[in-house]
Amino acid sequence: MISMAPTPLYLPAEEANRVIRSPIFQRKDNKYNNNNKDLKSSNDPIQTPNNDKSLRKSGSPWLSSQVNSNQAELIELSGKRLSTSSPKLCSEGVGGGVYFIQSEKDTHPISVFKPRDEENGIVGPNHSIMGMKAGTLPGEGVFKEVAIYLFDQLHNGYFGVPVTTLVEVQHPIWNKRQVDGAATENNYSDQLDIKKIGSLQEFIVYEDTADEVGCSKFSVDDIHRIGLLDSLVLNCDRHSGNLLVVAKEDSDGLELVPIDHSLCLPSSDQLSDAWFDWINFPQSKVPFNQKEKQLIQSIDIDQVIRQLHVKLPKLRLACLETLKLTTLFVKKAVGAGLNLCQIGMAISRYQSLDQPSPLESIVTNTIKTQKLSLSNPHFWTAYQNEIDLFIAQNY
Repeated sequence: MISMAPTPLYLPAEEANRVIRSPIFQRKDNKYNNNNKDLKSSNDPIQTPNNDKSLRKSGSPWLSSQVNSNQAELIELSGKRLSTSSPKLCSEGVGGGVYFIQSEKDTHPISVFKPRDEENGIVGPNHSIMGMKAGTLPGEGVFKEVAIYLFDQLHNGYFGVPVTTLVEVQHPIWNKRQVDGAATENNYSDQLDIKKIGSLQEFIVYEDTADEVGCSKFSVDDIHRIGLLDSLVLNCDRHSGNLLVVAKEDSDGLELVPIDHSLCLPSSDQLSDAWFDWINFPQSKVPFNQKEKQLIQSIDIDQVIRQLHVKLPKLRLACLETLKLTTLFVKKAVGAGLNLCQIGMAISRYQSLDQPSPLESIVTNTIKTQKLSLSNPHFWTAYQNEIDLFIAQNY
């Protein structure tokens, strides 16, 4: 039976809180085993698309027409494979549908596809549908995945996010439907294959995930790199299970690769309960070096936001406002000599997942005392003054 596209899961809010808000969320979305135990595989012959244009970059209004050479290469390689093979559905993970696109030799996938219409959500008040974290929406995670890669590229790939792009995938695997729990196939002989918009990410061959390797194996530079990224983009789903441990080619050392960024950048009016495993790593207490300080201080956040908005016009402006809130805080904190642990504790709900973080309180205080909205240019001056006051009073 051909793998079926799962119906998006909408958990009751109470159940979602138990699953998602666990401080150490045990999940391995992209663990790949060549024996395919983690894949819902098919014994049927491979279904091939009706034409060779099974995968292409997603055009307006989803993404600007420009892609870099690495994105273009990923699209080309994945498209060639989809012309002769079916994507395989990964059976693990609660974020929604995750598909592996296999390499020609089938030793490991070449890419990971996450469809927009299969992202999970939460049933909120009045039966409204929300994302898996406050301030997120089902269907926008694919834009976040691409946005974090583009953000990394604007800083010369410093953070090490795998190549990610927005694509439209067309394949007969999605012409299947499930009726009353049984797989049935409708007659689509005269119709084009179903198309899905989603994020396509380079598959990283890795040794293990960070939750299986002691943190003493990781370098200070790696923890700082990951921690700064998470702080800047307010990653609400960073746990050791979505940090891939990769063996360096030129040494016996290990390198961390960050994945799963669909729950970053919650909207600015609903900053979510971020949690970072690395807060408890001793490397996070080591002071930043000069290179790291210069990188943070060099970020022109207004220019970054303009470029991201042009490249991802469907990414909500409220999410980009969050990027400005966090970046201004991190710049102030690094300039004042705070270490990564201190920054993480101020941005996340480290003390209690049920209580606002210091960052959330700073934003709320600025809005209340100044009676300004984030759309008012004067808000940002007042906000930075509140950050200075917070740092002076607490460090």
